[in-house]
Amino acid sequence: MKLYDKIINDTLEVLEASPLVEDSYQYDETNVWKDAGNSEFIMQRDAAFEIGGGGEPSVNYTLVTTSGIVSEDEIYVYGEDIGDISGNSAFARIVILETEDLGEESDQEKAFQAIRNLEFVRYHVFPEGYMVRVSARSNQEQIRFSKNAIRKGISFARVGNLYIKKYKEVPGVKKVRVIFITDRNLVEKLLPNADKVDNITKTLTHILDGLPTDCGHCSMKPVCDEVDGMRELHLGKH
Repeated sequence: MKLYDKIINDTLEVLEASPLVEDSYQYDETNVWKDAGNSEFIMQRDAAFEIGGGGEPSVNYTLVTTSGIVSEDEIYVYGEDIGDISGNSAFARIVILETEDLGEESDQEKAFQAIRNLEFVRYHVFPEGYMVRVSARSNQEQIRFSKNAIRKGISFARVGNLYIKKYKEVPGVKKVRVIFITDRNLVEKLLPNADKVDNITKTLTHILDGLPTDCGHCSMKPVCDEVDGMRELHLGKH
């Protein structure tokens, strides 16, 4: 699965070019932030602050690869960690998943469903005191933190451990990298990548719908031209 590799490389290049020094953490299954079990509503009076809202940019996207790009389960933080934030800030959460071969060449529908299942994991992670609100655009996330969670020492490392734990429960997931960003400049630079991920998903849907493969008249041609492996997948070449 190399459909997302260009976006992964673009994302990593932006991060590596940043003057910010990232904090990195290895996955620690003994330091996982508590999962509330279901979506938690945090009232304004119980909230410490929010990120990704109030006019601040926000983005999230999930990328799948089998290219060996992610070799460890790890969390990266660019910008202020939760305990250092004093008010509204920008927010990005990006997940890169190293998986086993999804079999896209032999069974396109199975591969596409596997990708969708991995994207849906985020809707089943409920960090305590960490209320996720998704805007009309699914690639934006706004997070409200409770005062109680701040007192208990919530951090991106511990929340990231919870995300990794949930992803690794999915068969076929080998390694997980979770990236949290609270630096406005970095978030703004990564916004276009979410649209590219959406375009790949739409093109996969187009392929599975069995629509004509006449590239000259296909609205998805620009995506196939840009994404490695997409044209072959579309035309059913093995």
